[in-house]
Amino acid sequence: MSAMTALVPLDGTKLSESAFALLPLIRKLGFDKVVLVGVWEGLWQGDNLGRADAELNELAEKGRAYLQAYLEEQARGVRPLGLEVDVDVRVGRAAEQLLEAANQTDLILIATHGRDGIARWRLGSVADQVVRHANCPTLVIGPNVQIDLAPYAVQRILVPLDGSALAEEALPVATWLAQTTGAELDLVRVVSLVIPGNGIYDGMGYSVDLLTDIEDAARAYLAGVAEKLKDKVVTVRTEMLLGAAGDQLLAHMKDSPAHLAVLASHGRSGVIRAALGSVADRMLHGPAPVLVLRPEQVKSKIMEAAMSADEASPA
Repeated sequence: MSAMTALVPLDGTKLSESAFALLPLIRKLGFDKVVLVGVWEGLWQGDNLGRADAELNELAEKGRAYLQAYLEEQARGVRPLGLEVDVDVRVGRAAEQLLEAANQTDLILIATHGRDGIARWRLGSVADQVVRHANCPTLVIGPNVQIDLAPYAVQRILVPLDGSALAEEALPVATWLAQTTGAELDLVRVVSLVIPGNGIYDGMGYSVDLLTDIEDAARAYLAGVAEKLKDKVVTVRTEMLLGAAGDQLLAHMKDSPAHLAVLASHGRSGVIRAALGSVADRMLHGPAPVLVLRPEQVKSKIMEAAMSADEASPA
């Protein structure tokens, strides 16, 4: 497998630097290089309106110089991990600049606030755009992560499934991660029973026999997936849940803590046939880091590594 590069956006806060806790993991996965990137957005903020071009240019140069010094300092702390480190200072709109920088990398590793963050970056804006539109997978440390990141050890990997080919796109990567780290896989299927017209998820209006058949089918599906994976990873657990997908997945992660969630999502439609702004977004606000994959990224080196490992594993 060829070498892989990860992009780490930084904004000068300790929270953005918490992404460094996951660098030993990506090193173990075969990454040999990281690019630390900072974006100076000063030219695009409303408080610059009316300022002369010369003043704006001076502000941009000062911002660039500050970010350059900051990123170089952070690079010195990362190199002892055995990773090659480059720094990339950019000026412009954060999302656009990050997406452009990501074209040359295999993974974006980002830690973000839910409300403020990188130069007013917000999980619902810049980081969300990055997750939706990046040409590579995105590993997100959200604002509500509760698991211990120091040291970070992956012992359980959660994979939400809904029976669709889209959701199953996450399985090869999750399996590869489990093989590499020795983690167990936690396969969870949430059956959302929606009553037309009121959106209730409690099963009201369904016959007992129908509910039983639906639950049995979901459990049988999970058992079939687990059977295919039993010779590839040490432990595969399955869980069928009933209710609203986002709520049930977060509750499950609190009751059975995972150290990483792996989601397959379209940029728009999302995991479990929901928009990224609903189920997957709920997961990004959950208690564990989340690796978001999209089918259009099938040519990424992460996907290639996972598929190669899958082909080499017992059928």
